[in-house]
Amino acid sequence: MDYISKIKQISKWDFQSKQEVIMKGRPTPALKGLLQTSGPKTRTFQAAWYARKGWLCGCPARNRLFCFSCLLFSPCDNVWTQAGYCDLKNLQRSLIKHERSTTHIKSQIALRTFGRSGINSALDEERRLDISSHNAKVKKNREILKDLINVTCFLAKQKLAFGGNDGSSDSGNRGNCVELLHSIAEDALDDRHLETSAVFSALSDRIQTDLIKAVGDVIRNDIKKDITAAPFVAVEVVETTDVTNQAQISVRIRYVCTTPAGCAVREAFLGLDDVSDDVAEYVLGVLEKYGCVKKLVAQTYHGAAVMTSEFNGVPAKIKARVPEAIFTHCHALLHPAKSVPECRRFFKTAEGLASFFSESAKRARLLDDAVKRRSPGAAPASWSSNSTPLRTISMHLDDLRAVFRVIVENPDSWDNDTLMMAAGFHQWLSKASTCFLLMLYEDIFRETDALFRALQNKAMDIEYCLARFRDTIASLQRMGLEFEGFCERFEKKCSAFGLEESGSRPSIRLERKLAFWNILDDISCQMKARFDGFGELAFLGLVDCSKFSEMSKRFDDTKLQSLSKYARFFDFVKLKADLVGLYSSQTVRDECKSPGELLSFLARKDLLRTVPEATKLLQLVLTVLAASASVERSFSALKRIKTHSPNRTDQGRLSSLAVISIETERLLKLKKDKEDFYKQVIDAFVQKERRMDFIYK
Repeated sequence: MDYISKIKQISKWDFQSKQEVIMKGRPTPALKGLLQTSGPKTRTFQAAWYARKGWLCGCPARNRLFCFSCLLFSPCDNVWTQAGYCDLKNLQRSLIKHERSTTHIKSQIALRTFGRSGINSALDEERRLDISSHNAKVKKNREILKDLINVTCFLAKQKLAFGGNDGSSDSGNRGNCVELLHSIAEDALDDRHLETSAVFSALSDRIQTDLIKAVGDVIRNDIKKDITAAPFVAVEVVETTDVTNQAQISVRIRYVCTTPAGCAVREAFLGLDDVSDDVAEYVLGVLEKYGCVKKLVAQTYHGAAVMTSEFNGVPAKIKARVPEAIFTHCHALLHPAKSVPECRRFFKTAEGLASFFSESAKRARLLDDAVKRRSPGAAPASWSSNSTPLRTISMHLDDLRAVFRVIVENPDSWDNDTLMMAAGFHQWLSKASTCFLLMLYEDIFRETDALFRALQNKAMDIEYCLARFRDTIASLQRMGLEFEGFCERFEKKCSAFGLEESGSRPSIRLERKLAFWNILDDISCQMKARFDGFGELAFLGLVDCSKFSEMSKRFDDTKLQSLSKYARFFDFVKLKADLVGLYSSQTVRDECKSPGELLSFLARKDLLRTVPEATKLLQLVLTVLAASASVERSFSALKRIKTHSPNRTDQGRLSSLAVISIETERLLKLKKDKEDFYKQVIDAFVQKERRMDFIYK
């Protein structure tokens, strides 16, 4: 078989054989036997024609010309692919004619592109395999990441430590996170991955931190959805010093969530921050982040940094930006005279004493045994976060001193830290100055606690609340005139307990008299700062359900006028009509005993659009009314979190841990749709740093 006949069978060859023929190129023999005689003239083939036509080739066995591209790729039979061309007289015209044919053009295209489509196909296949392999790895990584998410949520929710003292592979306890991950790993493959993966590892602080922040972000995004749907919001801010002695700002947003099933007042914890600059700007920044500055109708604060005064402090700065954001009091103990250094030391020590027992079961058991033994009918001393340490200390003063003596006198039974602290607390409790402050603050808090309880129960009755406030201020002023009687009680108690007195008696008495007046004056000033604007809340009386029958007969326009600062939110003519309609309904008067019950009643009965302005008023009232300082719970959570966190813990991780811990109910709601929750967390996690091994191609 000659060469031409061979290459005509190319369609049956494999890709590599075809490529070898094409790479070798067209045959261009001299074809000396290709002659044409016409009369006296003989024409011979000139090799220069090969250079003129890149597709022209020859067969020395046949002494004929062929088209190389058509031989390879043309399915049609013609002279250029079958017998071969030999008419040299008409060669020029035949070459041009063949070049213009469709079959030749297609063959040329096929020749010029041969191999490229094959290469592209090969590349496409390689790319497909790469994508398939990558996506399989991503799927596996995401499945393993779900275990890390579950562990992160569990440890943060329970306020447990993530790491351990020794994270090495041969350690018997590598920390809660690693040990828990290995215990829930589904199979040996997952277990090996946790040990060997270079992409992500449970031992990585960065991975743990990014996951904690990702879960926190998902919770905050859910909070933002709720806030976006709410018509009003109130902000609650507390400043305190955490266990590392750094000032922390805690922020909550309060709003009303209304559904066809009813309504509920929500308080969403947004996080903690170390704020050393302008607190007002920080709070406004948080509100802007959640898109609710224009919805702000009330602000509540607690702590020295935010309570300097109504006019120069944070509340006034916020109000200058948002006039509707009235300042409401926090139903909690007043701040204990931070301007008096001796008082700051006193309260810090009292808090430390409470922690001394609450953080050790052995110490608490010793105290409980001592209390029962000395007073069989007495209950054990409680040091929970809801108790008042001062009241407990005062009630069990002698018991506490006896407990600390037992510890000091039995050094072999206790560790060094316990011994040193016990000695210090015993000395502190044995001082007359400690007894003086205990008695004074006990008297003060007896009055203020009664006031705050009354405010909680009668918050809608502003006239009653203002009267109780004036009564409390008068009581504090009378206390200031009764120093001699207080001093007599104090000296009797010191004598009964054998408490130490240092310094000369006249000078000490004068110092205590000044301290007595300073503390009372400080408490009075705080109360006036909190309640000076209380009259602005007169509109609360418009939805005092206990007085609906009375108000149905005589509408109080002065209470409606107190809503003037919220004028942009209301149509007052329609509001009055809505309220009169509610006052007149016997069903409403019988079934609704509070604004919350009334709003839920309207939601259940599909009446929210019937009385739209009254609905807004109820939402406003429920938003403005501050609960009993629930924001302060964040700092008990912070204390436990910081106890188990290294000092290098960044603020973002700390804040997210607090969000997960405090917003447990919201977390559990989100986790009901597990796959959606996992997707949200993984998407947030990937955005922390572009991690290709978690992103599908």
